[in-house]
Amino acid sequence: MFHHAAGGYALQGTLCGSIGACGAIINLAAMDKENSHTKILTDLISWYSQCSFPTQRFDAIATYKNQVQKVAVSPLCHTSVSGWMVAANSSYHAKERKDRCAKVAAETVYQTMVMLNAYAEGKYKPLAAKLSPETESCLSCHGPKAADNAKGQMDCLSCHDDHTK
Repeated sequence: MFHHAAGGYALQGTLCGSIGACGAIINLAAMDKENSHTKILTDLISWYSQCSFPTQRFDAIATYKNQVQKVAVSPLCHTSVSGWMVAANSSYHAKERKDRCAKVAAETVYQTMVMLNAYAEGKYKPLAAKLSPETESCLSCHGPKAADNAKGQMDCLSCHDDHTK
């Protein structure tokens, strides 16, 4: 059902497919009048961007164990997997990369279930999206209180140069 999400949706390197697929599950389980589904997905994206992948949680069932870890920095497939490939001296078609992405998907599902279980138990507390100082600086000019020509909470400097320096 979500094969189209592979490779950042139709191999375009956009949103990591594991986030998109988990987002659909979050919508099914947590859509309510408080917009919990949006808060949980916002937290999942923030968690993903700060996570060092691949974790070793699934090494027991993985082909490649103890792989090089790299912080995703962004929910974008291109940024996450490209950064890892450089750090691991790997390539997109390498079996090691496929194993890494399978572990990323499994870890993202695991984290989603932790969040949804807390939601189901009435214990989920949304985290405030924490912007980096650089992104706060970008949004001070480009955000809704200024030019209003940028949208998002991702780390701007994962793709853009800091033009203030």
